[in-house]
Order: sequence, then C-alpha cells, then structure tokens
Amino acid sequence: MQRGLTKLWSWRVTAMVAATTALSCGTGIRDGDGEVYMFKTIDAPGDRLVLGEATLDVGEGCLDSPTVITLRRFSTIDHTGAIGPVFELQVPTPGTFKGDPRIEISTSDTVAAASSSTIGFLVPGGSNEQWVPDTPQPAPPCSSGVVCGPVQIKSFTEPGGTTSPLPPTTRLEFAIVTQCQEDQDCPLYQACSSRACQECYPGSTCNYPSS
Repeated sequence: MQRGLTKLWSWRVTAMVAATTALSCGTGIRDGDGEVYMFKTIDAPGDRLVLGEATLDVGEGCLDSPTVITLRRFSTIDHTGAIGPVFELQVPTPGTFKGDPRIEISTSDTVAAASSSTIGFLVPGGSNEQWVPDTPQPAPPCSSGVVCGPVQIKSFTEPGGTTSPLPPTTRLEFAIVTQCQEDQDCPLYQACSSRACQECYPGSTCNYPSS
C-alpha cells in the first residue's frame, strides 16, 4: 500500500513539474480577471519574458538589481485601436528601468509588413485614453512576422509627456497600433489622434463612411 502511495505521489510531482515547465515557456497562468499573465525576477545582466505573441527582451543594464517584472495578456480591452492582443507591463516603481527594454509582438505577415504598424502604449487618462506610437522613426529592424519597438522608460515616469498632469505609473498597456496623419488613414469609425488610430470620442472627428 505504501509503495502504491509513493508511486502516486511521484506521479503527481512529475505532473506538477511538467506543468511548471510548460508555464515557463510562455503560456502563463490565469489571474483574477481570467486573463493570462507571467512574472520573472530579472537582474542586471538581463533576460526575457515570453507570453503568447509577446516577447519582452530586457537587455543588459536595463535594471540595477533583481526585479520582478510582470507581463499580462488581454485579448481585448474597452479602448479600440489596438491590432491584436494588448499586453500590460507591470514594474515595481515607475523608475524601475534604467534602459529601454524591447518588446516584440508577433502578428500576420500583412500587419508586420505595413509601414504604419508600430508598437504603441496606452496613455492612462480615464475617458480620454490615447494610444501613442512608441517606436521612433525610422523603425528598428524586426524579425519576420513581428512588430517591435522600445518600451521607452519615459512612458512610466511621464506617461502623458513632460507637460501632462498625469502621475507616474507602474502599469502600462502595449500593443500594435497604426500610425496615422489624418482620420482617413484609419479604419472606419476610428480617429487619428496622438499620431495613432483609435476610437472616436463624442464630438471628435472620425473616419465615418462617406454618405
């Protein structure tokens, strides 16, 4: 009997190890909102987090000491404008990063090849949140099938820019967005604002269908 219990316990331990190994490969675990997330302690030499379509590459010198970095995946959010899933990056303090990590999000070949596709972050702002293109021009070279760009540490310490009253933040959402110059560069029922296509607010201009 004891031998049978030992075998059963051994099987359970093996299953737990296998599950933990699977999670470390980027499948993540569920949080209270039913979304997927993962976290990792990363030190000064750097490391990477992989979750679903996203890869966060924290290079050498981006951190001063061991730091827990959390990455969450949301298939959809209330604010429109993102192409594909949205990834939330959480850090312990707004000034956690000393250098810019790089984020890559895999997508369709069509989206990846479009010159207007870039990484953007969602500036916190209540009812007037805005996606802002986070990739400088010219865009950095990306691997095939992905859109990539720097996280940009100023996004956390000054999420709305130097003149904005918005306080520093420890959480920001990143996604693939479409850079634009006017509403007509955007899909129907989206507007070009902050140089990115996003949802139309009441009273704002918008890319409505031609009558």
